[in-house]
Amino acid sequence: MARCDDRLFIRPWIELEPLVRIEAEYPIPLEKAERRLLEEARILFSGMVYGWTFLYTPGDRERRVEESFLLTPVAEISWGSPRLAVRETEVADLRLFARISYTLSDDELARRMSWEGNSAALSTGRGTANVFKGPAEKLASLRDAIRDAVRAHLAARVLNKPREIRGEVVLWEDPYTIVRAGTYTTTARVKLQVREIVPYRIF
Repeated sequence: MARCDDRLFIRPWIELEPLVRIEAEYPIPLEKAERRLLEEARILFSGMVYGWTFLYTPGDRERRVEESFLLTPVAEISWGSPRLAVRETEVADLRLFARISYTLSDDELARRMSWEGNSAALSTGRGTANVFKGPAEKLASLRDAIRDAVRAHLAARVLNKPREIRGEVVLWEDPYTIVRAGTYTTTARVKLQVREIVPYRIF
């Protein structure tokens, strides 16, 4: 992510010829690809400005508890926002790339700045998703990367495994995604705050 005054910049991409053909139009027409790229940008910018609340349940074999991670958007930028603008596009390697900006309102700028303090932790995670399940898995790999970043932060700070952890997280930079070994692999840098740690009850 680059920052210029009250604007955020990202460079997302979308495959014009996905490995898995799940729709009639193939390759994907540029007009449709551009709409999907704008939708992905809307989701990413929403994550950078408003973020998500998270509910994390660590896995525990002894208690037969499976790990789970739930992200819920705090708020989202509306589709068609005039403050979201495509600066340039380029087709390369069967992908449509774009440089897209989002102009923050005063309230949104204040929200981003509130995350710059020491009370919010900075953490990086890497996530994967199966590329053969279709292009929607690209965002699934982002969710997995956010989970990994939250888990990495908590691992060194929470000694006794709790029942669940609640908090809030925002994307701090433009996430980086590649296709490798049959997966979308995403690296995401986030800021997060833990709001509540719920321990197991001991009777």
